[in-house]
Amino acid sequence: MANQSDSLESVVIGDGVVVKGAFTVPSKAVINGVIEGDLTAEEVLIGPTGRITGRVSAKVIDVRGQLHNTIVSEKSLIVRTTGKIVGKIHYSEIEIEKGGEIEGALSQGAEPVTPPATAPGSAKT
Repeated sequence: MANQSDSLESVVIGDGVVVKGAFTVPSKAVINGVIEGDLTAEEVLIGPTGRITGRVSAKVIDVRGQLHNTIVSEKSLIVRTTGKIVGKIHYSEIEIEKGGEIEGALSQGAEPVTPPATAPGSAKT
C-alpha cells in the first residue's frame, strides 16, 4: 500500500478533466486528463488518455499518452507503446517500447543553459 504522506503530496488529473496553468507537485503526478501548462514533479505518469502541452520536468517520466513542448527527465524517460512525445527532449536514460513515438530534438544529459537574448539595438560596442 502507498505511503499516506506520498498520496498527500501527489496529484491525479482524471480522464476528461482539463486544467490550465503551472503546477509543482512534490511527489507523483498521474495525468489521465489534459494539462495545458507546465508541470514539475518528482515522478510523472501520463496515462493513455493523458496529454500535456507545456514544459514537463521530473526525475522519472513514464509516457503512455502525449507530451508536447519541452521535456526534461533528470533520471529516466520511458515512452510506452501508446506514448508520443513531440518537442525538445532532455534525458539521462531513455527507453522506447515498440510503437512509442518521439518527434523532435533529443539530447542526453543536463538541459543546456541558453544565454539571455540581447534586445535589438542594444548591441555592445
